[in-house]
Amino acid sequence: MIDSLADTARLRELLVNDYRKLPALKQKIVQLFSVIHEPLNRTSFMACLNQIGIKDVAGACSYNFY
Repeated sequence: MIDSLADTARLRELLVNDYRKLPALKQKIVQLFSVIHEPLNRTSFMACLNQIGIKDVAGACSYNFY
């Protein structure tokens, strides 16, 4: 059990570090996905981004996730 707790803590630390390295826009995307608890298509997700006013670095509402 102790190893499992240590592994979980280490994984959490790695994930938090990776998250903090993300650009602000990608952090907002992760935050939004963290509160959506149902299947969601791209169009609906984009509508959510637009609804909460998330913009790209240039201030536009156009996104390129690729």
